[in-house]
Amino acid sequence: MDMNALPDDLESRVLDLANQAIAHQTAGEHRQAAKHWGRAIALADSGLGSDEIRHWLSAGAAEALYRLGDYAACIVAARAAQDWSRQQHAPLAALLLGQAQLRLGGREAALLALREARALGGEAIWDAIDLDLRAAAARLLRSHAA
Repeated sequence: MDMNALPDDLESRVLDLANQAIAHQTAGEHRQAAKHWGRAIALADSGLGSDEIRHWLSAGAAEALYRLGDYAACIVAARAAQDWSRQQHAPLAALLLGQAQLRLGGREAALLALREARALGGEAIWDAIDLDLRAAAARLLRSHAA
């Protein structure tokens, strides 16, 4: 048996699950998306050496969990993706983290995450913040402006 075939097969299975998760997320089927992200993460953890894929999967899971209203789980997933997201100059993990923290009353943690999201994504992140949180997020950032 070719030992190099196993990681490639594992990676393709992980990516297949991730693609299914993306399809469910796009269709607004967040519970199904979260299940597929979770399965992809578990499979990646079972033997995929790439942290980059794991962090990307965590970012996807964070979004699905946020959309489900599971803010505590979203925070865990977003934190797992945060370093990778910074390296990619992608604001998604910080944006989700900030919104989830704000919804759970973690104002200081929300402030840090929203500042990071704005630093990574500029003012365009405002369009990605949930409408019902925009005013609260703006007040939070204004009240702590340096």
